[in-house]
Amino acid sequence: MMVINMFILNQKHYRRGLATVVTSAILLSATSIMGVMLLGWSQTSFSAQQQEMEDTYNTQINKINEDLVFDNVWFSATCPGNCVNITMSNVGILGLNVTQMRFDDGATLETLVNFYYTDAGIVPSETFSTNATYAWTTGQDIDIIVFTDRGNQFRTQEIVP
Repeated sequence: MMVINMFILNQKHYRRGLATVVTSAILLSATSIMGVMLLGWSQTSFSAQQQEMEDTYNTQINKINEDLVFDNVWFSATCPGNCVNITMSNVGILGLNVTQMRFDDGATLETLVNFYYTDAGIVPSETFSTNATYAWTTGQDIDIIVFTDRGNQFRTQEIVP
């Protein structure tokens, strides 16, 4: 037994690894770097969401401020074929851009014809007039629907004289 005790007494303990202070400094640095990265990511994400909400809000407010009135709709047989002349006024506070005009059958709501426009902007308090070639018949009930760039629809119903 004496030999075993002597062996234990003479054994030296060597410590391998990093000191407590160094490991604490590494952990604090890593935590700080991750915190800064998370803060930067959250700021970027918040800014993108804020911009998206602002764009949606502005689009909806601008849609509310668009207003189009049909001044005159008349049917003519003197064009090359029958045609419909439509005059519209922008009575809203924003300029608008007419992108499409559609004629629907008033009874069945079936689409009769579509007209597409690329340069039909109307500034506030101004008018826009267009001739649409359409083979109408007397007594026909026609819904005229005008679509704007912002997605609004303006409708009037006419009966061909």
